Amino acid sequence: MKGIVCPISIEKIDSNVSRLTVFINVVFMGVFLYSQNPLFIGIVAIDYFIRATLKVEYSPIRFLALYTISALNVKKKPINLAPKIFASRLGLICALMAAILQLTGHTSGALITAGLLMVLSILDSVFNFCVGCIIYNFIVYPFYKDKN
Repeated sequence: MKGIVCPISIEKIDSNVSRLTVFINVVFMGVFLYSQNPLFIGIVAIDYFIRATLKVEYSPIRFLALYTISALNVKKKPINLAPKIFASRLGLICALMAAILQLTGHTSGALITAGLLMVLSILDSVFNFCVGCIIYNFIVYPFYKDKN
């Protein structure tokens, strides 16, 4: 795994806040899987949209995570922002797909898609293992490595 290449940027974020933000999204996905109410996967999709396309600071779920981490007085652990944005874009695709499938009556497809996103998000938030970096390394990076 040492040969995995992730996107990089000069911007940093707190890993603890990022992981808690993803974990809160896991809770919303779990509620969606249980209730099959599209509102909950919609909240996840909106949060991923904000973090993937706007600024991470605008995410209400991230704000809740930041407040919690600050209240617990957890020491900051800076990490690179770019891999988290890439993972948020992948999360956005999955959450939107699950929401659309649920709203169009394809409940099984929605639950499978949301369940997969939930597993990937648990790997990131609980085990600090980013599948997005592996996807980037094997699918995106090969198109750019010869241009550098």
